Amino acid sequence: MNKKGGLILILLVLFSINSYAFASYSPKLEGKPSEFQQGNSMGYFMWQDKDGFHLRTSAAGTKHIFNGSIRTNGKFSDIFVKMPGADDSSYVNSDRDKINFNFTNLSGEAGIDLYVKGGTDVTFELFMDGETIDPKNIYIGSDGWHPGKSKFTLQHDGEKENKDDRIIIVDGGFWWGWDPPHGLWRHGPGPRGGRW
Repeated sequence: MNKKGGLILILLVLFSINSYAFASYSPKLEGKPSEFQQGNSMGYFMWQDKDGFHLRTSAAGTKHIFNGSIRTNGKFSDIFVKMPGADDSSYVNSDRDKINFNFTNLSGEAGIDLYVKGGTDVTFELFMDGETIDPKNIYIGSDGWHPGKSKFTLQHDGEKENKDDRIIIVDGGFWWGWDPPHGLWRHGPGPRGGRW
């Protein structure tokens, strides 16, 4: 084989390896986004850890209204809502598969902690000041990656074929389908008295 043919073969192999690695990449939900600095950052911040899934809002010292909905094809459990404002509100429907929220934020943070039981998808529709939020102001996981739109679905890696650009296939996390313990030693979002 001549030098030119060998170089082409090497480039094809490298391209194939790189394409496989790119195609098999799933964004992570683990870890708080490094961009989240309570009261100094602006936007939505989402992550999961050993205590469940967390959604936070922060307004960087300028008053903003954050509102939206969270839906699942399972059930939300152990929901804890942090609402520092007098006009803040949240509502969980009777089927426990949808949460609506409205937070007014100036400094500090507001947000929701939860678990998902028996579901594979969680869909978010997020607004700020009555308009869809720019996805660049939505930070997910320790890498702080952004969805393509303000309405998006997080779905387990490998659960379904992705045919919709609003669905983000994520590396599966324990908070999906995991039933948190309810004993003397309690793990989970928020204080026990704050559970719904």
